[in-house]
Amino acid sequence: MDMKHFILFLKLMFWLVLCQLPGLVGAGAVRPHLEWFHTLQMPPLMPPDKVFGLMWGVLYVLLGLAAFWAFRNGLKGARKALILFIVQLALNAWWTPVFFADQNPGAALLLLAAMLSEGLWLAQAFWRKNRTAAWLLLPYGLWLLFAGYLNAGIWVLNL
Repeated sequence: MDMKHFILFLKLMFWLVLCQLPGLVGAGAVRPHLEWFHTLQMPPLMPPDKVFGLMWGVLYVLLGLAAFWAFRNGLKGARKALILFIVQLALNAWWTPVFFADQNPGAALLLLAAMLSEGLWLAQAFWRKNRTAAWLLLPYGLWLLFAGYLNAGIWVLNL
């Protein structure tokens, strides 16, 4: 492997690892509160618990790939996209403790709305940087919409 490909590989690994951090933060907030979660009334289409871990694992990989494509040629001219990406990861990491540890589906729903709107802004910034990066955000956005439906359903059913 020549140096150029090795550097690209290191960049890819950096973004993939960085995007796993929200999941690690979230995992610590979920386990101690699963008993509470299972006492809640659930909306239709609620998937089994295992689906969430699987989906988020895939989505974090896609986020890492999107960041790699957006920033693979460096960060010059990418300040806005980089800030939006970091904010998205931070919002994502924050949602799980708000929902599970704080046991506050209403606040989590507001946070999810912020994630969706900020995610659209991020997709627009990525579109200008690299179209592949923007397309890689599509499954994440669709999952956030579905998560919004689930979060809203839980909040309404358990008022």
